[in-house]
Amino acid sequence: MMEPGTGGAKPSYTNVYDHYASKMMRISLNVGVIWAVASICLSIILTVVFLQDQWIGDTPLSKAPGNFGLWHWCSDSRDGLDTCRGSLSAFSSILSPAWRAATVFSGLAVLTSVLTLLAWLTICLASTLGLFRVSGSLQIISGVFMLITILSYPAGWDNSSVVNVCGPKADDFLLGTCDIRWVYMLAVVGCADCFLLGLLALTLGWRQIMDTEEEEEEAPGYLVTNMGSIAPDIKTQAAIMQDRMGGGGPGVSRESLYSHNNNFLL
Repeated sequence: MMEPGTGGAKPSYTNVYDHYASKMMRISLNVGVIWAVASICLSIILTVVFLQDQWIGDTPLSKAPGNFGLWHWCSDSRDGLDTCRGSLSAFSSILSPAWRAATVFSGLAVLTSVLTLLAWLTICLASTLGLFRVSGSLQIISGVFMLITILSYPAGWDNSSVVNVCGPKADDFLLGTCDIRWVYMLAVVGCADCFLLGLLALTLGWRQIMDTEEEEEEAPGYLVTNMGSIAPDIKTQAAIMQDRMGGGGPGVSRESLYSHNNNFLL
């Protein structure tokens, strides 16, 4: 601990609690900045997952070229011209009910991730801890939506348009001669990120640091308290030992000193 007025760069602390409380606040600030950047990236990832049509696609063994997304797909390339179908404005144009459900839940995941970022616009009106709790809850909900999307999407692989590209072996949760593409993998990564960032935000939101004055009243610093209580006992025992050793009386023996030392240690 540095003495005040020494001009050192490090702050002085009244007890051990102040040191660790200050250290925890610095770590929380750094983690909060990392969480904010990762949350922005998560919103971008979920938006790409919702818009791209590269969830599944053909391979060299497929009957015909094609690729499929949540609500948009291209499965015909005759004369070198791709014919793409599917539109959000015409919801019935989505191939299967499973893909419609996946589209809805994926859109909800994007919406909740964006709301997580917009919630921080009210930082002047709400506490930081409260915002972390709300943000963490929204990200967990977004992760649940993405999990439903990932699990429901394979249930639409038995559609006739998918079979025309992926072969007759294509069925629910079976791709036939097609293969999973990068957007599906990105959706899995986004789902995991939702849960990880949500738990991190809830951890930051529920951290509690007691005020220094209250801590000193209820539970003073360990080192200060214990050293203050142990020092008088050491001085008292040392004085007794010195008095007996100096007296050199017949009543003082090696065995009595050894017994007294043992009592002192106990």
